[in-house]
Amino acid sequence: MAQEFSEQHRVVYYDTEVTGEMGIGKLVDMMMLASEDHSDSVGVTTKKVLGLGLGWVITQHLLTVNRLPKNNEVVTVKTKAASYNPYFCYRDFWVKAADGTTLAKMHTVFVLMDQEKRKITRIVPELVEPFESEFTKKIERNRLPKAPQTITARHDYGVRFMDIDSNHHVNNVHYFDWMLDVLGADFLIKHRLKEMNIQYKQEVRYGQVATSEVEISGLTTNHQIKVGSELSCLATCQWEER
Repeated sequence: MAQEFSEQHRVVYYDTEVTGEMGIGKLVDMMMLASEDHSDSVGVTTKKVLGLGLGWVITQHLLTVNRLPKNNEVVTVKTKAASYNPYFCYRDFWVKAADGTTLAKMHTVFVLMDQEKRKITRIVPELVEPFESEFTKKIERNRLPKAPQTITARHDYGVRFMDIDSNHHVNNVHYFDWMLDVLGADFLIKHRLKEMNIQYKQEVRYGQVATSEVEISGLTTNHQIKVGSELSCLATCQWEER
């Protein structure tokens, strides 16, 4: 059985938005921190991975939100590396309130990228065996987000130095900010995110301009991020009215 890892996090004011609730990007950041701390605890540190000329890259998040954590709330983040095959690793996350209620959960797909070739490479056993997760030859067939058909709104974002992570491309959480920001303040104040299915296609690099486009159809929004004509990311979100 794959081992579980958990840690507590106190939500502070800079984690929250005007609604007083934790931002979606911060929520995912919190879960990614738990993943990194879990990896450190079993000796699979970022330094070790980079030392092999590799880097962990996320290809998809499937996020469900029951309630967003609030300012000054203490939550518990649980995670486990559920399974892996020759090219993909699958990790699950849960965010729990003090009473044990599940506030959010997420299923994430990781791959290993060759830092020099900038291409996906086979999973290295020494980087996954410490997690005691299940090996399988099967590849998950998760549902995919839909591309927008009619563009409701779009906005360009210049990629800054502080948007870049240790893999030398835009950190995956910044895509959340770009995708949600284009919806506008009125929509975001009146609606609460329930589900997000986000798939990463191509990396975005420093100095490029990312265009965020959205189709709003009732309580469903379909998003895409492009650099020029190249598709970098797709997402489908389900919302509810506040």
